[in-house]
Amino acid sequence: MRIIKLREGFMKIFDKGTVILTVAALCVLISASAYAGLSQIKAYKEIYPDAKLKCGDCHTAEHPKKEDGQHDLNDYGKAVVKAAGAEAPKADAYKMVGKVEDFKK
Repeated sequence: MRIIKLREGFMKIFDKGTVILTVAALCVLISASAYAGLSQIKAYKEIYPDAKLKCGDCHTAEHPKKEDGQHDLNDYGKAVVKAAGAEAPKADAYKMVGKVEDFKK
């Protein structure tokens, strides 16, 4: 019975709409941080549509984590950033540098 009373108290504080809105907002924030490089992947695929790009193609670690210092760029990533200049890499930068596979040869 105590669980039911706690649940009723919780529902009095937060109505159903507030809970749903909060959960939806958290999902958006989490997914946005997880796919921070999505725009760069889309730009790469504009030029090379059949490519299967992985984090390790541009970064020194296969699954980079900023807090561990593994988010550093490898030679290909550095070349793309240099080609892009001051802005975020777009399709033109990837076209100038070439495919990941060609760069590794």
